[in-house]
Amino acid sequence: MITELSATMISSYKRCYRRFYLEYVEDLKPLASSEALSIGSSYHENLENILKGQEFNHDGLAGKMAEAFQKYVDYTSWQAAPEQDFKIRLARGLYLKGRLDAVTQDGFPVEHKTTGNAGLEKYIDHLAYDDQIALYMLVTGKERAIYTVIQKPTIRLKKDESEEEYLERVSQWYDTEPEKKILTLSVVRTKSELEEKRQEIIYLAKEMRHRKLYYRNPTACTITSCPYASICLNYEPDIQLTGFYKKERKSDELCRF
Repeated sequence: MITELSATMISSYKRCYRRFYLEYVEDLKPLASSEALSIGSSYHENLENILKGQEFNHDGLAGKMAEAFQKYVDYTSWQAAPEQDFKIRLARGLYLKGRLDAVTQDGFPVEHKTTGNAGLEKYIDHLAYDDQIALYMLVTGKERAIYTVIQKPTIRLKKDESEEEYLERVSQWYDTEPEKKILTLSVVRTKSELEEKRQEIIYLAKEMRHRKLYYRNPTACTITSCPYASICLNYEPDIQLTGFYKKERKSDELCRF
């Protein structure tokens, strides 16, 4: 049996077995996309163009965030190739698949993140426990990765203010103490830490294959909002759902399970 996992799939499983079941066993995906997700996706598209040396979309918040990245991040020294697909073998019948935001000329993975939190200290602390970046180091065979983190604007559109005026204020906001809003971090893992992570993924894959009961994690429900909350308590496979669709595995999802 072949199992193909992604970093997001592993994260979903570790967060809540019930969410994993709805998302990857039943292959359900919400139709609606949150505003935060939309901004993040547009921002990543802009960064892909920046790293390619191409023009990007300057419109909206995602455009102003990308302008700040271009101004305050020393990305030219990376000579990075953006959006790199990968598939590596972790063990017999087990593969890790996904897409790297970028890979430097020296082979180091680059990951771009956005956060709504004021101040980036908590995000930096979180990196010590971040699974995704460790997996990307396994993919590239490197013990270091580059993380860029940008804070989403905390200022809001004022009454009687045009969108153009608001976006100009956003630009000025990034220009004020940019070192507190845009960070480039070097994240390091030792060989033993990466081997431990590889063994962990192998163990989780075996557990996924044999799991029969997908119970909820109430703690996860209270900490973060879940896109599957509306169907978590009363999901019935034979009933057509409003607000969700069945993923086409070959086109919508990189992984097989």
